[in-house]
Amino acid sequence: MDRETLLQAIEHGPVRVTMNDGSCYEIESLRDVAVDSTTCYLMRRGEDGRYRALWLALVCITKVEQLSVSASK
Repeated sequence: MDRETLLQAIEHGPVRVTMNDGSCYEIESLRDVAVDSTTCYLMRRGEDGRYRALWLALVCITKVEQLSVSASK
């Protein structure tokens, strides 16, 4: 996955990103991420209410699926 492809997908609404280890992450919008040439930094609220950053290596992303707005809620 490259930076531009990921950002374009997120621009069009919520997406589900699948990693090569099978883990999946939902990204609501561009406000939840920062993406550089190698990494997607995803901000998530933890169970304790604090925000945490998840680092997703772009080379490990195997699939990006568009989600409907209602499915991501």
